[in-house]
Parts: sequence; C-alpha cells; structure tokens
Amino acid sequence: MSRRRTLSWWLALLALSLLLVPAVSAQQTGGTLVVAAESMGDSLENGLWSGFGTVNVLDNIGEGLVRSDFVSGEPTPGLAESWTISEDGLTYVFTLRGGLTFHDGTPVTAEAVVRSLTRDSNESDPAYIAGMYMFPGHGTTNWESLTATDASTVTLVLKTPDATQLHRLARPSAYILSPAALDAQGANIGTAPVMAGPFRLERFVPGQEAVLAAFDGYWAGRPFLDQIIIRAFPDEASILAALEAGEVQFTTNAPFLSVPRLQQSDNIRVEVGPALVDLFIGANVADEVTGNRDIRLAVNYAINRDNIILAGLNGFGELPASILSPTDLGFDESGRSISTYNPDLAREHIAKSGLATPIAIELAYENNRFWPVLAELVKADLEAVGFTVTLAGLDSGSFWGKVADGDIQLSINQRSTFVPDPNDKTSILHSVNSPGGQTRHELLPTAAEMDALLDAALQATDSATRVELYRQIQALALAEMPYIYLAYLTPPVFVADSVQGVPVGAAAAGRATLREVYLSN
Repeated sequence: MSRRRTLSWWLALLALSLLLVPAVSAQQTGGTLVVAAESMGDSLENGLWSGFGTVNVLDNIGEGLVRSDFVSGEPTPGLAESWTISEDGLTYVFTLRGGLTFHDGTPVTAEAVVRSLTRDSNESDPAYIAGMYMFPGHGTTNWESLTATDASTVTLVLKTPDATQLHRLARPSAYILSPAALDAQGANIGTAPVMAGPFRLERFVPGQEAVLAAFDGYWAGRPFLDQIIIRAFPDEASILAALEAGEVQFTTNAPFLSVPRLQQSDNIRVEVGPALVDLFIGANVADEVTGNRDIRLAVNYAINRDNIILAGLNGFGELPASILSPTDLGFDESGRSISTYNPDLAREHIAKSGLATPIAIELAYENNRFWPVLAELVKADLEAVGFTVTLAGLDSGSFWGKVADGDIQLSINQRSTFVPDPNDKTSILHSVNSPGGQTRHELLPTAAEMDALLDAALQATDSATRVELYRQIQALALAEMPYIYLAYLTPPVFVADSVQGVPVGAAAAGRATLREVYLSN
C-alpha cells in the first residue's frame, strides 16, 4: 500500500471514529464541589498570610482590578475593564466596569478600591490592623499616590516604574472589600469578608472549612457551580481517604505515592501541573559553616537530583536551573548544569573550604508532605561526601520561627509562582526589600550588585531588556549559591472524573480559581 493511500485510509478511519464518539457535554450549572486543603487559617484577612487553604477561599470570593493569566503569563481585566499606562511607566489609570456590586449589594466604586488597597496605612480606618505584611506585595511601598478621580476611575502614581505592577494587583491582598462590611466588622473583617468575586462567603468555620455560594451578580456571569466547600484535613492520608471515598472531588494535597493507584481508579484522574514551584535548600550565609561559599557549592554537587525526583517526588519534578522556572520570562536553560551530580567535585569544594571533616551541619524542614523524605535523601548524599547531618523536622510554626531567629544552617522549602512574573520569585534575593529569610543573603559581598540588577529588571519596560537582566540575576545567584535548588515540582492535581474545567496551571501554583469549573453527568 502506498504512503498516500495509507494516509487516506487513516484519515477516513479518524473521520468515522469522530462520528462514533459521543459529543462532549455542554458546561452544566449546579452542584457542590468539595476541595481538600492542607490547612485553613483562623482568619480570612487578606492582609495576613494564613496558608494556601485560605488563599483558595480568597481567590474564589475575591476580585482585584486585574487578574493574572497563568497560561499566557499576561495580566487581564478584572474589576477594571481597561487601563492606560503613561509613557514613563509611572501613572496607571483604571476604568471600573459599570454596575458592579459587592456580595452585600454595595456598589463597587473607585473610593472603595482606594480604601481597600490602602487600608494597611490608614490607622483611622476601623478595619486597620497593624502589621498587614501582605500589602507591600501589591506594591504599596512604591506608590506615590492612589486616588479616586471619579466614581469609576482610579489613578495610581508610582515613585519608580514597576514592570510587574499589574500582576501585583492580582494578589489576594489587592482584592477589593465592601466598605459597608469594613465599617460594620472593622478589624474582624477576616471572619466574614465581603468581596466581589464569583462566589460569596456563606459560612466560615475558623481552622476547619469555608462554604462558598455562587454569586448571581458576578460581572462575568454566574459561575457554573452552586457551591464550593473548601475543607482542611489533618494530613495527606486523610485527604487520600476522603478522595477515594468520593467525599472530596478536587485537591493538590494527596500524597504523591498514591498516584499509581489513583491512575487505575474509575472515578479519579490525575493531571500534572507545569513546573511553577521551586524546591530548594536555603543556606544561612551568616553561619560559620554555611557562610563558606565552598561549603554551599559542595552541598550543591553532593545532591543526586534524579534520586530526589524519582524517590522523593515520585517522578513529579524536573531538574532545576535557578530561582526561575521554565515558564518564567528570562529563564536561562544553561543553569541546569548545577544539577549535575558530582560527589568528587563536592569533596574538592570541601577541601577548599578549609574545614575539617566530618563537618557537622543541621538540616531543618517542615515535618509534613514530602519534606521528610527529601531531607533523608539529602542527608544520605551529604554524609557520603564528608558531612555529619542532624535532621530537624518541625511543625510549620516552629520551622518559620527558627528561620526568623536565624538559628538555622540549612533548611528545605519552596518558592511558588504566586503571580506569573519573574520578579515574584527573584524578589527574595533583594537585600533591602527582602532581608533575612532562610539565607541572610544581605550579608553576601554581591548583595549591592544583586539589588541593582533586581531594581533594573523591575523598572525595565522592554521585555528583551528584562530577559537579559534576569539572565544576569540567575548567574549571580548561582555563583553565590545562597539557594541550592533541588527540583522544579510538577505537582499532580487530583480531580474526580465528574469535575471539568479545572485550571491546572493556576492550581499547580496554589491559585485555584474555580469560576469556570463544572460538574458533568
């Protein structure tokens, strides 16, 4: 049979098969989706961090002037239907959509926008709370002014250009709250926030669950689901049990080791998210041991990343290159060379460090999810080249308290893509805007050089210029190695077969907005 006849035969067979396949069901309205979260905060206050379960609630009840599209990487209209930016990059003028209301029926006005976005700095506001540390994330420290030009126009003037300002306004801290609710509830607004997103908060049980109901007045139309329940579970095992029992229809928090079994299920599917999350070891450069650059390089080359990905993440990962991941603007593929497993080179760096072996070192981690397994794998790799490793598995609060105290040498954690812009991840390298953390990087001799690069990349309006600057940022960070990268996580997303329209990319970043999700028969 000729190649042309073979192709014609296959095309005819494909056409016939398409006729025999049932039509895909239309998007359906109704039903309840239960989401399993690893935790639920005691408050839904968007000026404070209370974990990703709380973020999942806020992402579905809230809306900002702008949304972030995790597929295109571009900002898209939210409560603002359009905006203009001045040629110097300093003045943003936002035009609100007409007829918008909050869930309590209060009109969404420019004055309400200004109040919500500046609540952290107005001590006379009844909803003011001291120390709302999430607000600087949407750019407030760089704002010259934010004003309501008229009822439907908001004007933002920056001190210096910020290429990621639009994306900043898609963060939960920038979601707009009803002024009537702020007046009525004051500093307790976190117990029952009233926003303007696709779902409204129906019930909140602190530390346990939030029940959301579809908002008929949402500007983009009523969401398909009638109700979402976001419920906290004590551990991965209980999440898995609830998923398999049909009590949960969506989660990113089931154990990775359960994937092969779930892939054989008749009613659960596993989708794989993009590489949006960096897993790394932070090295405290203020410490006598981990402050030695050769020790940090030795740790880097001692780690077998292939083993980390296969044994620790059950295959859900990629070899890392830098603080940026493959989906980020300016990602430099050449950085993957740091993922080379080279224990001989690790021993050479230990010899160059001048420290006598065995070198005692502590590795801290959160005692949940896959962190304990990763810690054991890293311990084995480090001890094979001349370290003696003490593991410190801690609950989340104790872990971050230890980090804050600077009483730590090595610590495992992650950096997620909260908004799709490279500054979102690289900002932790800035010595003035983000000092301390797991690395005390402000003490590095290259701190001023790094700050200058980060500032220039943030202010550049040309994409090509930003790409080059982020290439230099990645190279400098790899040369000093305050962060030792373990893997890019490509997280599994666990979904009941009846659930359609899940935004897997956003879910992989912990930003599961479910307005387009629906249940099929």
